[in-house]
Amino acid sequence: MYNITIRPDRHIGPIRDLHGVGGGPVTNHFTYDASEDFIKAGIPFCRTHDIEYPFGAGEFVDIHCIFKDFDKDENDPASYNFTFTDEYLKAIAAAGAKPFYRLGTTIEHQPVKLYIHPPKDYEKWGRICSRIVAHYNDGWADGFHMGIGYWEIFNEPDIGPCWTGTEEQFIELYAAAAPIIKREHPDVKVGGCAFADPCGSLANKWLAAVRDRGLPMDFFSWHAYLYDPRRVTELSSRLDALLEKYGFAGTESIFDEWNYVVRWDRSVYRCYELHRDAFECAFMAATMAEMQNNTRIEKAMYYDVQMCLSESWNGVFAPTPSNVFGGAHRPARRPGYYALYAWNELKKLGTQVETVCDCPDVYAVAAVGKDGRISALVSYYNDEAGFNNAPPPPAEFKIDAPECRLRAFIVDSSRTFEPVDLPDGILRLDGNSCALITSEE
Repeated sequence: MYNITIRPDRHIGPIRDLHGVGGGPVTNHFTYDASEDFIKAGIPFCRTHDIEYPFGAGEFVDIHCIFKDFDKDENDPASYNFTFTDEYLKAIAAAGAKPFYRLGTTIEHQPVKLYIHPPKDYEKWGRICSRIVAHYNDGWADGFHMGIGYWEIFNEPDIGPCWTGTEEQFIELYAAAAPIIKREHPDVKVGGCAFADPCGSLANKWLAAVRDRGLPMDFFSWHAYLYDPRRVTELSSRLDALLEKYGFAGTESIFDEWNYVVRWDRSVYRCYELHRDAFECAFMAATMAEMQNNTRIEKAMYYDVQMCLSESWNGVFAPTPSNVFGGAHRPARRPGYYALYAWNELKKLGTQVETVCDCPDVYAVAAVGKDGRISALVSYYNDEAGFNNAPPPPAEFKIDAPECRLRAFIVDSSRTFEPVDLPDGILRLDGNSCALITSEE
């Protein structure tokens, strides 16, 4: 038997916003509505990338969807098509989340690329971006006052499916756009660039250019797909060193695209299957715990919760039969949803407290509220073999916490967040499963 000790008198710091997601609550051309589930999980941020994949479905978020004819006047509201993006962002706000707006284009996997080329005029592209900010924050063009704080320039410009230009061309694009946005909207945060390789060639050149040319950069965003949560700590540490090297120590680190992948080959289809299982919940919980415990990542966004990606990356929601009477209908929850929900239970309590476990395969985070209530998210996870081929054996854990009644909500192959009382403080978990433990009054 292993021991998990929770020490609510030893405060560490705030529970961070690590349960953000890619995509909003109303997706698949407004045919699915998960707003109620978003609210219950307290989703803090929705990143607007790959919205209505592919190509932004011609109407959503992407620059080429909003400003369809690049030769038109960027200062004329009639040149813009905000209609569908307005509805998408309003749904995010209505569900209590904040848009994390990616300025750029959706990834393109097809051999003939359509929209990921360098624009004809970098300065004009930057002015278009600034007008989009104005529409959503300043009411321009019959717009809104949403107060969207984060504006991310582009997505993964360091890989071919997202940018056909050179590294130098991308740096020039950023150098043109970021100052325009920041000058016209000094209260927003501008940054990027959602790097696939956060310590790679383009990231280094971009950071050097930002430093040497005095360009605005309020945050650094990056991505990783992995199966060992400790890899997040390794990457985050390397990035921190890189930021310090270029004079940006302490710059906000945002991990805004992540999910489970073992290898980028045909075996990824096996990963898609695991995304739909309880295994994904354990992976998600372990990864968020690793971020909270061992990195300074401020915000994270799981990829992805849109229904157009439901059979590949979406470990949170599943399709349900269509609503023949019209209107949006609610998707079903997949096990991964409960990792986000459980994290929000910690977030609501607010303060992380010390948690110690003598099992190397346990990832745990505990929190205490002002009223003294405690909760802990415990993931018993090890996937060294990959593809859940050799999970750790079932184990028992003695929960050592201040005297109170404990209850566990377990996600495993046979239970989906089902409550189990722990009168003796003994938690029994299968390998690659997880539980939210709460104190009962």
